[in-house]
Amino acid sequence: MIISTASALWEDKEALGKFLDVVRRSERFTPLADSMAQSQVRPAKPSFYGVKSRDCAPCRSRRHEEIF
Repeated sequence: MIISTASALWEDKEALGKFLDVVRRSERFTPLADSMAQSQVRPAKPSFYGVKSRDCAPCRSRRHEEIF
């Protein structure tokens, strides 16, 4: 989702910068945000990196069942 959003905001550098600032709030994603901020080329689609969407995948965790 981060890569897709960064790609969509690529032409609007101000919006992209604000988005990446929000991404940096999570330590786990700080290196990704820093890399995108320094890049001169638009990020590829997430599938290029081997990312597969889990939005439609069934979640079988007990916590998921408690929430929904």
